[in-house]
This record gives sequence, structure tokens and C-alpha cells, in this order.
Amino acid sequence: MTCNLCLAILCVFNPDISIVIQIQKAKAVKYGVSTPFSFLLVLVVLAIQTVGFSLDTSKYIGIDEVHPDMEAYCLSVFSGTKVEKFGLKILSVVRGVGPGQDMILVLGTDERFRRSSAVHGCSGSSVFIDGRLAGALAAGWDGSLDALYLVRPIERMLEVGSADASISASDRTGFGFDFSRPLDIDAYYQQSIRHLQDPANDSRMHLPLSSSLPAGVIAPYDAALKGMGFLSVGAAGLLPSRSFEEVGTYERGGVLALVLCGGDISWAATGTVTEVIGDQVYGFGHQFRGQGAVDLPMATGVVHTVVASRQSSFKLSSPGPVSGVFQFDQSSGIRGTVGRMPRTIPLRIEVDRYNDPKAREYNCYLAADQAITPMILQMVLDGAANMQGPLPLEHTIRYSGQITLKGVAAVRIDNVSSGRQISEIGRELYSAVGLLLNNPFGKVNIDSINIKMSMAPVSTTASIWAVDVSQTTVRPGQTITASVALRSYRSQEETAAIDLKIPETLAAGTYKIQIMGGPEYQSFVSKMAPQRFIAVDLTSLETALDNRFKTRRDRLYAVMQTPASGVVIRRHELGQLPPTKMLLMQDSKRLQPLEPYKAWTENHIELDRIVDGSAEIEVTVKQ
Repeated sequence: MTCNLCLAILCVFNPDISIVIQIQKAKAVKYGVSTPFSFLLVLVVLAIQTVGFSLDTSKYIGIDEVHPDMEAYCLSVFSGTKVEKFGLKILSVVRGVGPGQDMILVLGTDERFRRSSAVHGCSGSSVFIDGRLAGALAAGWDGSLDALYLVRPIERMLEVGSADASISASDRTGFGFDFSRPLDIDAYYQQSIRHLQDPANDSRMHLPLSSSLPAGVIAPYDAALKGMGFLSVGAAGLLPSRSFEEVGTYERGGVLALVLCGGDISWAATGTVTEVIGDQVYGFGHQFRGQGAVDLPMATGVVHTVVASRQSSFKLSSPGPVSGVFQFDQSSGIRGTVGRMPRTIPLRIEVDRYNDPKAREYNCYLAADQAITPMILQMVLDGAANMQGPLPLEHTIRYSGQITLKGVAAVRIDNVSSGRQISEIGRELYSAVGLLLNNPFGKVNIDSINIKMSMAPVSTTASIWAVDVSQTTVRPGQTITASVALRSYRSQEETAAIDLKIPETLAAGTYKIQIMGGPEYQSFVSKMAPQRFIAVDLTSLETALDNRFKTRRDRLYAVMQTPASGVVIRRHELGQLPPTKMLLMQDSKRLQPLEPYKAWTENHIELDRIVDGSAEIEVTVKQ
């Protein structure tokens, strides 16, 4: 009775109490806490949150005190690390911008604002009215003739991180990818990219993304970057690859950087600090991706200049060393802790390129995030390969590497690509990392990623032109030799010989031998043995990825499907079962799903080129 009375009283002061009650009750049930104690826990939490949400009117001004024509100013950095005042005029208080959200509409009266209109990178700039902090610049309009901004009220920003955020980024399982089907690297990549390209339908200012990567590398990803909350500014060569050492501090109006990649290659987004309370930093005034609890690198920074444009004005800046961690990413802003370091993924890239006098090595670290890490990795790999200029149309890239996982075996990649820029490498690494981080089976920590690339200005792609076999009638145990004519671009025809041994126990009959390149062999295996690419737990996920990546493109394969008496139970292959056991296994009352086991014999040879296409020859086996 006492608990219920207290809850009723708290409801008067906290309209969101019902949500919090449900959260705490769920936690009590989950952890086996007794009902009376769970209500006490609710009371304590609500009391803390209610007090936490009360506004200190000596330091802050609430939105209910704001009215048009009030004079105001904001704090921000337009050059270097110096925080300066910029005049503002209150135009209106806009109620209901979103469900339960009110904003303040302001006009920038400072001459620098008038020249540049709304500036990307000002997100989070502290807004003061009557000497009290009112909120942060949070949204604007590109192309506007006036410097118009929407200001996020400070009372909303100080709520960031105060609500339940126990569901961390590492607990989310991506965007609905179907893990019950055989892993399809290309399908995962396309679905993930579409998910990232889905932009937020609001007027928030995107965070300008400065990078030491070549501008041509970033351009193809602009749509995905915008969907992730970034504005690519294409500042190739203007952002040093190493962080500035002399940068500002975490203070109202100071530079606030989200470091996506650091080290020899730099890639960072810029916003502004709104408020600092102890070691807690509030900023941006809007979400980054609205993911709740996060663990992302935080730094201060330096602004080189503001690039004014009628399309999109932005701050061009560089980050300082990582000195904190963003822990909360919510609709009203972000919140981080100074002095606490985030988890990052070490990345080492070795590049041996035909037009570079020496091999290059790039040692970097990546922000560890389910949604954005795969994209960062793909772009950094692309940038490392193109640091000495774009690759010619005709080229070959040989690459190898591994994704080292904490406590489990590494995922290895070793292959060759020709004439496709580095898209194949990027897709493979993107998908491997994405599937690992977004799997529904358990948390995966990536300890490091190492990639080595060697590039030559020549095409090594060849197509299967014709096939001739040594004999078309054989006996079990004999070997057939196929002579394969390969034709490549601007090259003479070449011939490769590949043997295929006929199984000793093969029954008499007519069979088809298929000669094929790596991509066709991958499709063949996927069709014949889809169970090898299905993940049901972390171990099978690693196995499925390994099976996907071990098919090389520079091999010529010979395969022949053979009869089999067996079944596949989930992922387990039971080949050559006796007829009696087959009858038992196929009993309709069994709950385990059964699939027929498919068998084949095969051989492959290594080539110095990538093989495309396939050919088929019919042979007769006689006893």
C-alpha cells in the first residue's frame, strides 16, 4: 500500500513513470528479485531519475521561459580551438516538432553566420539566453538564405543516458538478416548497404566527416554515409592522417569529434560540446544513429576553417587523440565520459603496388560498432589501395589476411581479384565482419584485422573456351584427363590439363563431368551442399564463413556428381547409409528435418589467372 501511494505521488512529477515501472518490473522478474523488493527498487530508481531531470534554474533556462525576440548567443569554434560567441535571435518556440519534442527556432545574427548559413559541425553549440544555458544548435536548413537553426532544449539533452540503456549495441542483432539460410555474402552486403542508406527523416545537421582518404574513394559511399548521419566533405589531403596533439579541451562550445578510424589513416566526424558536468560530456543536440548505449571513440579537435556554401556549409577539422568514450546515442544528443577509453579494433594493411617504389604499411584502429565498422573497414581498405592514385582498368589484386577473434579461431581470407577495383575485397571483408558482429548467436569480439594486398597493372582473367577429354568411356578407378582451352583478353589461347579419377565403387552409367572456374564452383557447392554454409551457432558461423572464403578464383575445377545413399540432418552429413538405416531415418514421425545427401568427386589445379565460365562433358562408365 505504501509503495503504491509513493508510486502515485511520483507519477505526478514524472509523466514517463509507467515506462520506467515496466522496465524495472521486467528486470525484477528477470533476475528473480522478490515483488516487494522490486517495487522498492522502482521507487529508488524513479526518485533518482526524477531528481536528475529537475532543472537547476540558476544555471539553465527551460523552454517554458523562452519567448520570441529574446537576445541570445551560442558558443562554437570556427577556427583553431578558440571558443567564440555568435549572436542569435529567438524567433519562435516550436511545439510538437516530434512526439513529445519541442524546439526553439533561432536566427544567427553574427556576420559569420550570415555568410555561411547553417553550418554542419555546429551541432551541439551551446545556446545561452539571459546568461543561462538553454540548449544546443541541433538542426538547420541547407541552402537557406538565413542562418536558421533549431535549438534542442537543455532539459532534453540532460536526460540523455538517464533512462534505461541496458540493451547495448553488442546485444542488437542487426537488421533482420536471415541466418537460417545458407550465407550469401553478396546478399548480406546489399541488404546491409540498403539499411545504412535509409536516412533519418528530420532536419538535423549531419556531422561533417573529414578524412585523409582520397576523395574519389569516399564519393561512391555518400548515400550510405548520409544515412549513417554523416556529411562527406571530400577533403582529400587536407586532413592529416595523424591526430593533432595541441587541441582544445572538453568545454562548452569546444570541438567534439567522433573518431571512426585513427592512426595512419584518419576519419572523424565533427560536432560541438554543449555541456560538461564532471567527467560527463553532452553534445551534438541530436542523435548520431539513435542506438542507445554505444562504445565509440571520443576526442576534442581543431577546426581548420569553415567552408561556406549555399548547398552545405561545414567545418573542416581534425581530431585530437582519443581521450574518452561516447556511451549514449539518443534522439536528443550524445553523452560521453572523459578518461574512459573505448574498445577499438586494430587494423594493419600492407600494400605492395606496382607504381610505388616501396611497400606501404598502414597501422590504424577502427571504432567497434555493429552497424558502422564494416563500412569503415571497406572504405579504409579502398583508400589504402588507392593512395597512389586510382587503379587502371586492367589490373590484378592478390590479397590475404585474417580476422582474429577473441577466444576462437580466426577467419582467413586468401584470394585474387582482377578488373574489379577492390570491390570484391571490400565486400568480402565487409560481409565477414558484419556477419560476425551482427550474428544472433552470441557476442563476438574482434581482436584485430590484418590484410595484405599486392597489385599489378595487368588483367589475369581467362574464360573457358573449349574442353577435350582423353576418353569418354571409362571404367571405375581410371583417370580422365581434360584438356581445357583458356582464352584471355589480348592474350593468346592457352591450354591447361586437369585430371579426374573415377571412383572405384562407381556404378555403371552415364555421368557428366563439369569443368569450371572458381565462381562457378562456388555456386555448384552452394547448390549441392547448402548445409555447409548454414550457421546455427558461433562455431558453425565461423565454419560457414571459412567455407565461403576458401574457394579461390585462380583455380580450375573438375567435378562429377555421383550417386549417394545418405541424408543431411541440419548441418550434419551422413553419407552412404545402408538402406535399412535410410528407412529408419526417413520415418515421417521424426522431428529432425532431413535432406538428401548429394555426393561428387572433384579435383582442382592452381593457375596464374582467374578462370570464368564452365563446360560440360558426358562420359560413360562401364564395369
